[in-house]
Amino acid sequence: MLGNTIAAIATPPGNGGIGIIRISGTEALPILQRIFQPQKGGRLQPEPRRLYLGQVHDAAGALLDQALAVYMPAPHSYTGEDVAELQCHGGYLVCREILAAAVQAGAKLAEPGEFTSRAFINGKLSLDQAEAVIDIIEAKSAEALKISERQLAGSLQQQLIAMADALLDVLAQLELAVDYPEETDEVELQRQILARLAEVRAQVQGLLSQTREGRFYREGALVAIVGPANAGKSTLLNSLLQMERAIVTPQAGTTRDTVEEYYLLNGMPLRLVDTAGIRETTDIVEQAGIERSKQALAQADLVLLMLDASQPPDDFWWDLLRTEAAANLPGRKILVLLNKLDLPEVEAVWQARLRELCQELDLPLLELAALRGQGLPDLKKALSEALLQQQSGEPLSALLNDRHKAALLAAEQALSSAAEAAQLGFDAAMLSIDVQTAWQALAEISGQAASEEIINRVFERFCLGK
Repeated sequence: MLGNTIAAIATPPGNGGIGIIRISGTEALPILQRIFQPQKGGRLQPEPRRLYLGQVHDAAGALLDQALAVYMPAPHSYTGEDVAELQCHGGYLVCREILAAAVQAGAKLAEPGEFTSRAFINGKLSLDQAEAVIDIIEAKSAEALKISERQLAGSLQQQLIAMADALLDVLAQLELAVDYPEETDEVELQRQILARLAEVRAQVQGLLSQTREGRFYREGALVAIVGPANAGKSTLLNSLLQMERAIVTPQAGTTRDTVEEYYLLNGMPLRLVDTAGIRETTDIVEQAGIERSKQALAQADLVLLMLDASQPPDDFWWDLLRTEAAANLPGRKILVLLNKLDLPEVEAVWQARLRELCQELDLPLLELAALRGQGLPDLKKALSEALLQQQSGEPLSALLNDRHKAALLAAEQALSSAAEAAQLGFDAAMLSIDVQTAWQALAEISGQAASEEIINRVFERFCLGK
C-alpha cells in the first residue's frame, strides 16, 4: 500500500477560487516534473516548500491550466512522505483533468482518508489526532473547532502518554517483585502501587466524564420540545432561533411532523426538535406526526416538556412526569416549561399540583411566555446547566467519541480490578495482568495498540483528498 504514490483533489468539489491536487509517495516529484512546466522553462528542480508558477500539461502535451507547484520532501510533510501539490484554478473540470494527468504520469487514485492514514502509519499523527482532523472538518461550532484543534495539537495524547508511562512504571515495579521477591518490601510496594493506580484511575474517570459533552459538541445534543397540542412548542422554537422556522396558528394540531434546527448554546450545537402535539386524533397525517413525536421523546438527550398554563394537561402528561424513564434515567433529563403565563385566563389550581409534583420528582419548572420572549434567559441557563457537566470552566481536551469511551471504560474496569486485588492480597504476577490490560486499552486510543479493524473504521469517516 505505502509503495504506491497516491493523488487526489484536496479541495471540495464545485467551483472555487483555488483547487488543490495533492500527490504523496516516493514518485511525487517525478510525477510533478512530468506534468508541470515552470514558467522559466526547463525541468522543474524545486527547492523544498517554495512555490513555482508554471503550466500543467497532460501526457499528450495539451495545456490544462496555469498553476502553482510546491514540493515537500519526506519526512517534513503532512504524510511523512514526499508530497507535491498543484494549486490551480478551482473549477471542477480543470481539477479532474489535472488529477487524470497525475494518474497517467504514474499516480494511483487515493482512497478516502489515505493521506491522513499514511500520516498515522508514518508516525506524524496518533490515531486520536487523526480523528481530530475529521472533527475539525466537520465542526458545527467555533467551540467544537477549538476543542478539535487542541486534540490535534496533542492535548489528549499528552494525557494518554502520562497515564501510559505511569502504568509502565507500575509494571516495571511488579516485574522486579516477581524476579526478586526476597528484595521486595511488599507493604511499601503495595502502598506505592495503590496510590499510582488511584491517580491513573482518577484521570481516566475525568476523561470519561467528558465523553457525553464530546458527543454533544460533535453531533449536537438532541433537545425535543414536546407537549400537548397548542402549548406553544413551535412558538418557542421560533423565539429561540429568532426566525419564523415553524408555522404557528391558534389551531391545535398545526405541527404535523417534527421540525429540526441547529441552535448554538454557549458554543454547543443543539438539535432542537419541534414535535407534533401528542393527543387523541383520527387524522391519519397527524397520527403519523404524533408517532414521530414519541420517537423524538424516546431518543432525546434533553426533553423540554411544554404545558399550556391556561389548559390543564391530560393524564398522559401527568403519567409521563411520574415515570422513571422520563425523570431519572442516567444521562437523561427533563425540563418542565409552563407557557402562556401572560394570558388572563391562567388557571392556578392545577399549577399548584404541577409545582408539587416537580418538587417531589426534583424536576426544574420554568415559567415563560414564549411569544413575548419572557423567561428565555432563564431557559437558556437551565439548558446549559442540564447539558454541560463541566461546570468548573476547565476546557475539554478532546471531542471524545464512542471508540474512546469504550477503551476508557475497559481501562477503568481493569484499574478497578487491579486495585481490589492489591488490597486483598499482593500477587505481583496477577496484578500485572490487570495493569497490562489497562495500558492496552489506553494504547488503543492513540493507535499504539489498535487493531487493523479499528484503524480502518477510523479512516472510513474521511473524505477523498484527506
